[in-house]
Amino acid sequence: MKLFVDKKYLILPLGFHSTQKKLKFFLESELAFDVDATIDAIEPDYFEYLNMEYFDGKEIEIKCDPDISINLEMTNELPNKGVYCEKYRPQIHFSAQRGWINDPNGLVHYKGCYHMFFQYNPAGHRWGNMHWGHAVSNDLLHWEEKDCALYPDELGTMFSGCGIVDKNNVTGLKENDNDVVLLYYTAAGGNSLLSEGKKFTQCLAFSTDGGVTFKKYDNNPIVSHIEAENRDPKVIYSEELQEYVMTLFLNENRYAILTSKDLLKWKTIQELALEGDAECPDFYPLPLNGDKNNIKWVLSGASDRYLVGEINNNAFHPIQPAKRLHYGRNSYASQTFSDIDEKDGRRIRIAWNTMEVPDTYFNDSMCFPTEMSLKSINGEPNLCTWPIDEIKKLYENTVTYENKEISGNSSFMAKLDGKALDMELDFITDDKSEFSINLFGMEITCKVSENLLQMCNHTMPLCRYNGKIKLRLLVDTLGAELFTDEGEAHMCIGFLCDYNLNNLTINPQNGNIKLLWKEKI
Repeated sequence: MKLFVDKKYLILPLGFHSTQKKLKFFLESELAFDVDATIDAIEPDYFEYLNMEYFDGKEIEIKCDPDISINLEMTNELPNKGVYCEKYRPQIHFSAQRGWINDPNGLVHYKGCYHMFFQYNPAGHRWGNMHWGHAVSNDLLHWEEKDCALYPDELGTMFSGCGIVDKNNVTGLKENDNDVVLLYYTAAGGNSLLSEGKKFTQCLAFSTDGGVTFKKYDNNPIVSHIEAENRDPKVIYSEELQEYVMTLFLNENRYAILTSKDLLKWKTIQELALEGDAECPDFYPLPLNGDKNNIKWVLSGASDRYLVGEINNNAFHPIQPAKRLHYGRNSYASQTFSDIDEKDGRRIRIAWNTMEVPDTYFNDSMCFPTEMSLKSINGEPNLCTWPIDEIKKLYENTVTYENKEISGNSSFMAKLDGKALDMELDFITDDKSEFSINLFGMEITCKVSENLLQMCNHTMPLCRYNGKIKLRLLVDTLGAELFTDEGEAHMCIGFLCDYNLNNLTINPQNGNIKLLWKEKI
């Protein structure tokens, strides 16, 4: 079919279980764009809306493979009826209005605004057609979704990467009073017809209007293909090296470290392995125990294994073996924000919550933003993560139960209100205590003698110190995020909450426990 583009969105009729089809867009007989979509032109389950502004004022020809009879229409408005009111829509976690999302990308702070980009499929509720979605916030709680920032091109679809503000204009790209905001991304060659035969390379896009619009650098790629599906660049400035540093996933469990003076020309200085992990590196400094005179660097992978080390002699040197922060199944590809104001001083991160939403036009969400810290525990540096203090702005009600004695002959029960809860559960236990926590159909088992917390067949350390256990739970429609101690161990477990079961029940199996409970939100 041929279509003159005079409106913003192409309406795609889609089926949840329809066969995947390829839509090919031609300009003057030349392939200009292609997407995979579960087109159902007869009895669609839902609709997605593909932004077509880059074809504005032009006639395009759309072909479908395999060939079916379709008659696509366009619109300037997105229908908003029922959006954000869906049964499983998260209440305190970011989710896109429509489409599929995964890895957070390009987390950057500029002029009081947090920019979050993310892997995004605007043409369906499953992975594919990778664009960069874009949302902004002033408080990390309330997000305004913007148009896509990056679209697939002849070099590939838009895979993960990072953002940074070029405060000193070392790139020379500055055009006005705004600092240039840079986005580094992987062009995933071979993931579309348009990029057929291309390899994975690292590219740059930049904004001269404060992060409103982005254009791609004329001399992309800035880092040529190294090996395999090398991807996910993370860029940060190193005071120790007096250079910018890029960490890049190579293959298996190996990563490369590259440096640059001008953020454009890069050279590899090091390769290293991160046992048990792959993809999506994050690399940043933290003061050990808050001491700004004792800075360590953290290198983490997509599954939250991490190395702590120092930068000296033109390299990153780990000072201990890899450790583990996350123990669940649904937190992945975490990234930290760059350029947060020095007066704030926090290192804040967001991860992708991989819990899928059943049969609806949006899918997946982000984990709640957390603050990162590095603390000495048992004589070794340990990475810790804890929900940001801004969460207190969401509290509507606080309930506290203090010093509730619970023994093998009794249990504790309290009614829960609302869909989203922030719960602090502090226990005093003996060495053999074993108990379960139940809410909304979720069961959490705590075995003190084994230093073990279990939920949905996943386990994490209880981190019991001096007879005390400190748990924190962020509960939302799609499951729970758990934190032990001060965030020494973390678990995100996807689970469809059953709000009919709106009681918190604590049942002891062995020993005695004392509960101090605070429920918020």
